[in-house]
Amino acid sequence: MKIQTRDIDRFVQKPDPGCRAFLVYGPDEGLVRERAAILGKHVVEDLSDPFNVIDLPGTVVEEDPARLADELAAMSMMGGRRLIRIRDGAEKAAAMIEDALKTIHAAGNGGDNVLVIEAGDLKPAAKLRSLFEKMKDGAAIPCYVDDAGNLSRILAQDFSAQGLQIDRDALMSLSAKLVGDRALARSMVEKIITYIGPDGGTVTLDDVLACTEDSSLLYIDDLTRAAFSGDAVTAGQMLERLFQEGTHAVGILRGLQNHCKRLLFVKALVAAGENQTGAMKKLRPPVFFKAEKAFTAHLNIWAPADLKMLLEQLTDTEAACKTTGAMAETVTDRLVFRIALLAKKSGNRRAA
Repeated sequence: MKIQTRDIDRFVQKPDPGCRAFLVYGPDEGLVRERAAILGKHVVEDLSDPFNVIDLPGTVVEEDPARLADELAAMSMMGGRRLIRIRDGAEKAAAMIEDALKTIHAAGNGGDNVLVIEAGDLKPAAKLRSLFEKMKDGAAIPCYVDDAGNLSRILAQDFSAQGLQIDRDALMSLSAKLVGDRALARSMVEKIITYIGPDGGTVTLDDVLACTEDSSLLYIDDLTRAAFSGDAVTAGQMLERLFQEGTHAVGILRGLQNHCKRLLFVKALVAAGENQTGAMKKLRPPVFFKAEKAFTAHLNIWAPADLKMLLEQLTDTEAACKTTGAMAETVTDRLVFRIALLAKKSGNRRAA
């Protein structure tokens, strides 16, 4: 079955009892892991249980097609339900997964065992996604990247659940930095809650800066501002620092994508007749006050056509980074340099 976006959180917290197989997929890897873990804990209390939790790599399913059907049909030695997880390589094993599920259905011996598959971003025509969307006792659960506005609401709810409030500037700054990875957002909330202490109160901008000053998030902001302003030297220095600290290229590319999308949003409103200042105020979250000057400059430098082309390149580069391994830093470095070069050329043309 296909789960609609508005129903996903409710479904994950209380899945259909008739479902025995779940595909959790999408571009937000952190959210995929989070939702898959919640579904798994409906089956077993401890996801590291060596008896009732079976982790099968997709490569194993490919090499031994009967293995998955055997695991789904097997009874637990210790009693209770068994959880079978496939967390990598599932897309390539789609045909084998389909055959295993058909075997279980035909034999009628799947019992209460549950299959949870984690996958990346799957197109509507992808075999694995199509399979689960059509199943009566299975569900396909998409995990799309939160926009900054939606993430702001989630962060505010998380703080409120712990008896804390967060002021507007702090929420703006935090959500803008964390968009694109729900798991990273949850981790940062926990870090701030620990920093604030158990007595409650209000999270301020100073608290957010204190908790993020040692993280890569601020450097990604600096990198983005420099690259889109045409400052290749500063952008290169920030990128080198991020890589030295172990920041993955995908996180950097998503920061650049988010900035590109925000510029396009304002450009579209201006093209529709809105004045630039009013259009910027409609951004959610709004532009952080310290970044307003740079954001305005970027609007003047970048044309919509160039931004659309760049957004496509960023998306393609992210996909390449997930498959090229050690080449991820190289392709990201080249693209960051290209962004800075394009910005400088465009700025020079407009100044001429």
